[in-house]
Amino acid sequence: MNTITALSLADIELDLPLRTVTDDLAGFANELSLKAGLERGYAAFAAKTFSVGEISSRAAGYAFEVTRFLALAGSSNRHQVAYVFDVLIALSLLNAAATVTVALAPPRLPADHSARRRVLDDIIVAVGGDQEFAALARKAFAYPGMDAAADAGVTFETATVPALADVLDGKPAMLGLEQGLSLMSFLRNLAPAVTLTERASLQLDDADRFALAGEADELDGERLDRLQGARHGASLLAAADLARACLIDAVSNDDETARDRINANAERLQDERLRDVVLFAQAAAERLKELRLMQQQIADRERKR
Repeated sequence: MNTITALSLADIELDLPLRTVTDDLAGFANELSLKAGLERGYAAFAAKTFSVGEISSRAAGYAFEVTRFLALAGSSNRHQVAYVFDVLIALSLLNAAATVTVALAPPRLPADHSARRRVLDDIIVAVGGDQEFAALARKAFAYPGMDAAADAGVTFETATVPALADVLDGKPAMLGLEQGLSLMSFLRNLAPAVTLTERASLQLDDADRFALAGEADELDGERLDRLQGARHGASLLAAADLARACLIDAVSNDDETARDRINANAERLQDERLRDVVLFAQAAAERLKELRLMQQQIADRERKR
């Protein structure tokens, strides 16, 4: 990252070619493989060990890039800020997606709990006196064992932008202001929120079927464990899609009924923790909406000049 020479947003040297951009909620969902069938695939997903530390490092990295943008915007002309405002929104969306993914991913290791604690602490500091948002964050990040493992002695570094050759399709990777063109392209080509909501509904249908199958008589222990894992895996994926739909809807405004559909499906989640994560994503989405409104206000002032 070039953090020294840039004195304003106009000084940022934008990279080409464009990079593929994958947010962390999408990357989370991309971990699913159904090659062995729905039941085994969902169960395997529920048992996966996710790279919570890496995700938390990207959340910190995106927060840093948002801070960079705001600092440089203070010394930039209004036209330049208006021109690249999509970069700020994209970075904020990626930060929110990474943050929500840390809350969503089941922690397996002491380091995972430490990462959750670090991200939660960062949120509490960032929101200041917004007690409602802080309360939603605490509920979303609550997990058995997190407090006991919070001081695991693990250190985390802020993610840095990898070389273009190291970026893999479908895998999240850090981006900064210098990748502004890729970020603007990403923001203009988001998956429709309604598509994600519909997919979540289908995943919840699968979860319901697995739960029903698990109530059958004469199931052996292995099959029952697999059905329970499959139900949880399908529910995790549904929560990820609903959370992602919240964030995308906030910056796209393509479907006025999206919020109602998201809420209706979130109520179908049997796990209270997952419902809390979606509620937290909705709160984060409201902050993204405020950025869109600010962008519109800046654009309106520019047109009137």
